[in-house]
Amino acid sequence: SRSLRPKGSSTPCCRQGCCGAGPHGCRNRQQWHCTKGRRNRRWRQHLQGEGGMELQRLFRPGSPSSAQAPRPRLGGGDGTAAAGTTDPDAERVHDDRRERRLQEHTEIWRRDLLPKYVAGTPPTRRMEKLWRQGLPPRVRETLWPMAIGNVLRITPELYDIHKEQALEARRQWAEASEVSAQPSSKLMVTLSDQPLRSKTAGRRHERSTALIPFDLPRTFPTLAFFREGGPLHDDCKRILEAYTFFRPDVGYVQGMTYLVAVLLLYLGPYAAFVGMCNLLNAPTLLGLYRLEQSAVQCRATVFNQLCADQMPAVARVIDDAGLTPEMFLIEWFMTIYAKCLPIDVASVVWDLFLLDGEVVLYCTGLALLRLSAPLLLEGPGADLEACARILGKDMRKRVTDPDELLGHISEVWRRTPARLRSQIQGIAESEFGTGGGVQRSPGSGGGLGLTLASLRSRFMW
Repeated sequence: SRSLRPKGSSTPCCRQGCCGAGPHGCRNRQQWHCTKGRRNRRWRQHLQGEGGMELQRLFRPGSPSSAQAPRPRLGGGDGTAAAGTTDPDAERVHDDRRERRLQEHTEIWRRDLLPKYVAGTPPTRRMEKLWRQGLPPRVRETLWPMAIGNVLRITPELYDIHKEQALEARRQWAEASEVSAQPSSKLMVTLSDQPLRSKTAGRRHERSTALIPFDLPRTFPTLAFFREGGPLHDDCKRILEAYTFFRPDVGYVQGMTYLVAVLLLYLGPYAAFVGMCNLLNAPTLLGLYRLEQSAVQCRATVFNQLCADQMPAVARVIDDAGLTPEMFLIEWFMTIYAKCLPIDVASVVWDLFLLDGEVVLYCTGLALLRLSAPLLLEGPGADLEACARILGKDMRKRVTDPDELLGHISEVWRRTPARLRSQIQGIAESEFGTGGGVQRSPGSGGGLGLTLASLRSRFMW
């Protein structure tokens, strides 16, 4: 069929048809538009309320809908000023300015930078400067796959093979469930105990896929895309199931739905599958999704030490409340902040993560603590429940300005010595024996340098 494309875009306007299966009874491709809903006149009819405004802020920051949701600000650059009310006019000016900047950057990227960029090579100084300001959505469609790469050499045929394996396993599971539900049969007990024994799959990852339908509706719940019958629900489910057959040693783990969902907002199903497999192949996320105690404890200890060095007052409040970094940090890291932040804000964190690696996760976590400092120090953040709420479900409502978060990340980055940034990067590399182990530099005199150097011996089994 004819490919529907936005004016001036090289990306197909719709990667799958709704054909009446959508939750709103859409009957043609243009009504659902695509994974993004960009430049679509009917889009607002399907995404009203919080979800619609969130995507409007992502793809059209200066649109009228984005101005209807004022962004609360939490004070100055040090993150210690009290929260104040927001002027809607000032917010509208801010969004208009950001919209113009994104349009200008889109033209620069597509005209001057992307045609000359070779995947796998370091970006030029000009590219890096624009990259650190946040990528325009249309640039992410091209640059994210290039930044992630495909070192696993995943082909479309391999993706189709794993999809078929997952589909066949789902059929066998359904048949086994039907048989086991019938009374008075000894054979059914055997099928129920081992419903999926095949040459290509093991029990662990086959059974883990049963959790996917329960987790998908909880992924970006304000959006209709990932609910049952939504335009991206089936793609997200198929990618997650295919991954469990691609990496049976990992299987499906809660949190993966957010990774796939973010990728599907910008990429097609195959590109999203390639991106997910290669992201989870990196030591940073692989150690966490394998649920290794050493990987969790190591990163929590490093973050706790960095927080104590840069924000001792906030670190004391969190410690006195009994909130350990593992209670909030691992969820942040495993989803690359997609679960705790709005989509447009989380996307800029992804931009920096693809540029600088694991150290961005630490800098972003410290930046969020800086933004939350007024509530933690002067507000109701003195007990465990309040701290967990401030750093948990309330974060999405409070941190809504990508530029503000980028400013705090930049400040944390500036305060973190380059030597420590390279040592943090070495933690992930040392976990899988790929080199770059953390070592104590001469004259470090203990402190965080010694802490990083001793983490592997303390936590690795």
